[in-house]
Amino acid sequence: MSDPVVIAAGQGRLFPGPTGAPMAVKIDGAATGGAYSLIEYAHAAGAPGPPPHVHAVHEEAFRVLEGELSLDVGDRTLTLGAGDYAVVPRGMVHRPYNAGRVEVRFLFITSPALDGFFAEMADLNAATGGNPPAEALKELGDRWDCLFTNLSAGDETTRMVNEPTEKAP
Repeated sequence: MSDPVVIAAGQGRLFPGPTGAPMAVKIDGAATGGAYSLIEYAHAAGAPGPPPHVHAVHEEAFRVLEGELSLDVGDRTLTLGAGDYAVVPRGMVHRPYNAGRVEVRFLFITSPALDGFFAEMADLNAATGGNPPAEALKELGDRWDCLFTNLSAGDETTRMVNEPTEKAP
């Protein structure tokens, strides 16, 4: 039996998230035997977030801490306020973003764990100035069960980093 994991406020594994804003992995897959990851993230006011994507074997659950999170799921757009929760079932195309005028801070759980995907995305964004080639995103997504649904073909790049990067969660 292992010891409990305690992560203090302001702690966690910090690195740039997929859209450039700081991301804090509060509980990683290593601590849960791969069952899930718990991540804190934020989107600046008006930030478009990541491209639409789908997971075949992962669910994502969101809880808004501050502000409002817009969440496209299939053909619906949900608006979640502080304290609201939403679960995106596997197989549903989705995109979290901020259509509002103030920053949104939220927690999300990926099950099974996807913190390794976000760490590799940070490395890919750093290596490409936040504009990775579509083929590199496809390869990363194939390894981590994240199919971006509207990528350009070939060597065209996709703008991933699309918001300010200075404030940490």
